[in-house]
Amino acid sequence: MKNRWCTFLFAGVFLILCTSVYASDFSVTFINPGVSDKSHATGGFWTNVSNFMQAAADDLEIDLEVIYAERNYLNLKNLVQEVADRSNPPDYLIIVNEKYQGTIQLEIAMSAGIKTFMMLNTLVRERSILEFGTPRMKYSDWIGSLIPDNYYAGYQNAKSTIEIALHNGAVAGDGKLHIIGMAGDHVTPASTDRNEGLVAAVAEYPDVLLDQIFVCEWSKEIARDKAQKLFNRYPEVGMIWSANDPIALGAIEGTIEEGKIPGRDIFFGGLNWDIPALQAIQEGTLSLSMGGHFMTGGWVLVLLHDYENGKDFADEGINLQMKIFDEINASNVDEYVRVFGSSDWTKIDFKHFSKVLNLNLNEYKFSLKAIFQSMK
Repeated sequence: MKNRWCTFLFAGVFLILCTSVYASDFSVTFINPGVSDKSHATGGFWTNVSNFMQAAADDLEIDLEVIYAERNYLNLKNLVQEVADRSNPPDYLIIVNEKYQGTIQLEIAMSAGIKTFMMLNTLVRERSILEFGTPRMKYSDWIGSLIPDNYYAGYQNAKSTIEIALHNGAVAGDGKLHIIGMAGDHVTPASTDRNEGLVAAVAEYPDVLLDQIFVCEWSKEIARDKAQKLFNRYPEVGMIWSANDPIALGAIEGTIEEGKIPGRDIFFGGLNWDIPALQAIQEGTLSLSMGGHFMTGGWVLVLLHDYENGKDFADEGINLQMKIFDEINASNVDEYVRVFGSSDWTKIDFKHFSKVLNLNLNEYKFSLKAIFQSMK
């Protein structure tokens, strides 16, 4: 009888220990600044963000809630306030510093005592940094940030497309490759960083000229309209760099309407991995698309999962910036479309990326290459 009680006691202690080491079913709310309609003119980026996050949440036993601001940036404050005013707020809040709305969102979350993680765009303005510092500097509940390296994305988009354009002889009568940049907006850090990457890449080529950067507000329609008009001013353009895929696809349509042939007369680089863009790569009208940054939210959930279970991501950094972006071009587009063309992210086992669940994992590996390796 004594041995049986000892067995029950040991089993109970073991269960308590296991429960304290590995928690699950904690709650996360993500304030998505984008639109919930993936057919919107700005593309399906933000719905891809949410869908990828949901697949990660399901694997990691996280209760995920997504609330869309529908690209009304002034609504971000109201949505965070609504979450903060709940009698039972989430364990964690994920926000984006879209159109510099990060500080007001942080202020509300910190006042409510909600652990908050910022992703995709973090604080960049000097006044905001002086007020809030960096994660855990002034506010312990601002636990971290994860930012894809948008400078790298803009740079690699430009460099790879330049190489393709030069290889195919897209130079003007003056012997120069003339480039037009089509940016997202004037203020979002992701947009400005990508622009800086474009400028840096062009500077590496003495025979490449960046004639002008147009702002297209991330919109396919605006890009199409501007592409139709730009050839009057810049008739010798041989390449158009775009801040996202909808812009690239709009510019391609405008170029075709002007009687030019994409992939022969003019070369295009995009960014997002939108399905229509991948189809354009297969057709040869789009040279490449940088992407993978829509996965950032899923990787944030991996970090929060480990943090919740006692493995602080601070070992690698609190204000994290990772490349995350990968290039899809003619050489690898068919493989990607075959595996993920339907955007079925449930094919990924997100447990492979957790340090808590993989004790031999020394560093987080968030990339398309790592995903394919985990599926072997």
